[in-house]
Amino acid sequence: MQNIISIVGLAVGFTCFALATLWIRYEMTYDSFLKDAKQMYVVYRPNPFSPDQIGYGISSYYPLAAYLKETFPEIEEAAPLIPSFPGSKVIVGGVESPTQRIYADSTFLRMFDVKILEGNQDFLIPGSNKLAITKGKARLLFGNEDPIGKSVNDGYKDYIICAVVSGIPKQSNYAFDFIGSFSPYILDFKSSWHSSSGENTIIKLVPGTNVEAFEKKLYELNTGEEKGNISKMTIKPLTKLRYLDPNVIREVKFQHILIFSVSGLLVILCSMFNYLTLFVSRFRIRQKELALRTVCGASGSSLFVMLTVEFILTLLLAILLGGLLTQWLHQSFLTLADIQMDLLAVYRESLLYIGGVILISLLLFWLILFIFRRRSLNLSIRQSNKNLSRKVSIIVQLIISIGFVFCTIVILKQMYFLHHTDELGFSFQNRGAVTLYSNEDGHILANHLKQIPEITEVVDADGMTNLVHPNGRMSFKVDNWDDKPLDAKIIDLEIVYISSEYCKFFDFKLVDGEMLTDADPDSLVLINESAVKAFGWHEPVGKHFFSRYKVKGVIKNIYNFGPTVPAKPVIYSNNNDKKEGIIVGSTTVLFKYKEDMWKSCKGKIEQMIKKEYTDTNNVITNTEEEYNKFLKSENTLIKLLFFLSAICILICVFGFVSLVSLTCEERRKEIAIRKINGATSGNILAIFAKEHFLLLMIGAVVAFSAGWFIMRRWLENYVKQTDIPAWIYLSILFAMALLIVLFVGWRVYKTSIENPAEVVKRE
Repeated sequence: MQNIISIVGLAVGFTCFALATLWIRYEMTYDSFLKDAKQMYVVYRPNPFSPDQIGYGISSYYPLAAYLKETFPEIEEAAPLIPSFPGSKVIVGGVESPTQRIYADSTFLRMFDVKILEGNQDFLIPGSNKLAITKGKARLLFGNEDPIGKSVNDGYKDYIICAVVSGIPKQSNYAFDFIGSFSPYILDFKSSWHSSSGENTIIKLVPGTNVEAFEKKLYELNTGEEKGNISKMTIKPLTKLRYLDPNVIREVKFQHILIFSVSGLLVILCSMFNYLTLFVSRFRIRQKELALRTVCGASGSSLFVMLTVEFILTLLLAILLGGLLTQWLHQSFLTLADIQMDLLAVYRESLLYIGGVILISLLLFWLILFIFRRRSLNLSIRQSNKNLSRKVSIIVQLIISIGFVFCTIVILKQMYFLHHTDELGFSFQNRGAVTLYSNEDGHILANHLKQIPEITEVVDADGMTNLVHPNGRMSFKVDNWDDKPLDAKIIDLEIVYISSEYCKFFDFKLVDGEMLTDADPDSLVLINESAVKAFGWHEPVGKHFFSRYKVKGVIKNIYNFGPTVPAKPVIYSNNNDKKEGIIVGSTTVLFKYKEDMWKSCKGKIEQMIKKEYTDTNNVITNTEEEYNKFLKSENTLIKLLFFLSAICILICVFGFVSLVSLTCEERRKEIAIRKINGATSGNILAIFAKEHFLLLMIGAVVAFSAGWFIMRRWLENYVKQTDIPAWIYLSILFAMALLIVLFVGWRVYKTSIENPAEVVKRE
C-alpha cells in the first residue's frame, strides 16, 4: 500500500511539475526564435485607461516609430503595427473561420523576417483592399488551390489576396494569418498624433546599446505639443512581453503558473521523502537478507545494482502512470494554457523535465546506499530503534501537507470574501445590463425589461458609464484646486457619468456630504476617497477644483477593475447632455434579477430582443460574471491546489501509518513486556500518541509559520484583504490529529492486543 501511494504521489507530482514547467517555458520563449530578439523592445507610454490601471499601456500612435528612429541613433529599426484583436474572423464561401489579422508595413516584415513567397506588395499600399495570407492559412482555407486573387470578407468588407507570405513559425506576441495596410486616416499627420487605433511600436536597438541609459533618455523625451506631448515612455523586451505585461489576456496569470509548478515539485518532494523513508526502514529490516546474500556469494556491487533496480522500477511505474495522466489531461491542459502543441511534443518536453528530477533522485538514493554500506551491520541494528530519519521525513511531509492545506484555505477564504464583501464600494451580485448598438430609446427598452417577471429593478443608463469594463472612459488633468499645496503635482482625474438611480442600483457607499440628485447641475459632483487623498483635503465637501467643479459628497473607492487594482482618483457627475463622452449609437439599460434566475432571465431577454429589435446588434452581460472574470486565474489555481493538497495529505497519512507499522514491528517485545508489567492498551496508545502528536505539532508550527508569511505576501496583491483567523489553524490541526488517531490508533491498538507470551516466545 505504501508503495502504491508513493508511486501515485510521484506520478501526480511528475505530471504537474512537467506540465507546469512546459507551460512556463512556453510563456517565456515567445519571439525568442527571432534572429535579433534580444535587441527588440516594445514601447510603452503613459495611459490612464490601461485595463488594469497600472498607468502604462502598449497602445501608441502610428508616427511614433519613425519619430523615435529619427530622434535616437541607438534605434536601428522601428516598426508600427496594429496587432490582431480577439474575435477576428474571415468568411470564405459563407463559412466563418477565426483568424489573426495585423496591419503593418515593410519595416515589420524586415524585423520579423517575413518573406513574400508569391504575389506582390500591394497589401502594403495604404488604404488598399489587398491582403497577404500565410501559406498555412491559405492551405486551410483554400486547400491546394492558388489563393492569389481569392476574395475573403471580414464581416464588413471584401478583400483580395495579393500575396502569400511566410508565417511566424513559433509562438509570437504578433502572430498573424493575414497582413493588411494602414488606413489613410491613421497615416494623416495631424490625426495620427492624437488618435490611436491600437498601434504598437516595436524598436530594435543597435547591438551594444546601453539599455538603461537609453531607457532614461526615452523617459525624459517629450515629443512636443504638435506631436501629442508624449513623455515618460519606457520599454519592455519583446521576449518578455507575454508574461510581464499584465494587460495580456490569459486564463491563468503567470505567477499562478509558477505556484502550480512549485506545488508539483513539492508533491514530488513529499512522495520522495515518503518512499526513501520506507526504503531506509526496509533496508534495516532486510539486513539479515542482505547478509545471507553476501554469504551466498553476492558482491557489494550486485547488491547495489539490485537495490538500484528496485528504485528505478518504482520511478518507471510512476512515469508510466504519469504518462497515462498526461494522456488523459493533455487536451484540457493545452486548452487552459492556450498552447499549440501535439501530444508527442508534450511527452518529449515533459520527459525532459522528469528526467532531471529522476537524475537528482537517483543521486540522493545512491548517497543513502553509500552511507549504509559504510556502516557496520551491528551498528545499523543497534541504532534501528532511533528512527530519526523516519521522524524527520514525517515532519517534512507534515510541513508540506499542512502548508498546502493552509494556503488553499486562505486563498478560498479570500475568494469568498471578494464575492461577498461590501468593501469593494459597489454591489455586483444579481445584476446585468443590455446594450443595443443603435439609437433606440432607452426608456422603451427599460419598459420592455420591466415586463420580464425575473427582473426586479430597471435603470435607464443611456449616456452613462458602464461600471464593469467601462465604455467611453474619459479623464482630464487638474492643476488648480482649493487649498492646493505649493509642491502638488498635476492630477489625472477620470470622470464617470451617473444618475441618482445609478448610485442606488450599484449601492454606492457615501462617506461624507450628500448624494447627487438628478436636479443637480454638471458642476456639482461626487469624488472618491482616492481623489480626496490626491487633493490633500481633510474636509472635501464644498471644495472647488478645475474652476467649475464643486464637491457635494465623497463615496468609497470603487474597485471595478478587479480586486488587485488600486482605485484611481475619480469624479462622478450627472450627464445632463446624455451623450457627452459616451459612445454614440448605443443604448444601455441596467437591471436586477431574482436570485438564481439568470439563465431564465437571459433567455427571455434574448426572446424579447429578437422580437422587438430584429436588426440591432446587442450585448447582454451579467455584471457578476464579468467581475468574476477578474478572479478566473485564482479560481483555477484553487482547483489545482485542492487536488494537490488531497494527494499530499494522503501521502502524509500513509507515511504516518508506515512509520507506526514499522515502529510497532520493531517494538513488539517492548510492548509485550510493558503489558506483562501491567500496562493496558490505553497506556500503550498514550505512549505512541505522545510521540506522534509531538511530530504533528513540530510540523504544524513550521508549516503555519511559513504559510502565514507566504499568504500575507500573497494577500498584499489585493486592495481588500481577508483576515487569517485562528479557526483555520485549529481546524487543520484538529483534522490532521483526527486522521492520525484513526489510522495510527488502529495500527497501535492491533499490536497492543496481541498475546504478550506469544510475542516474547516468537521474538
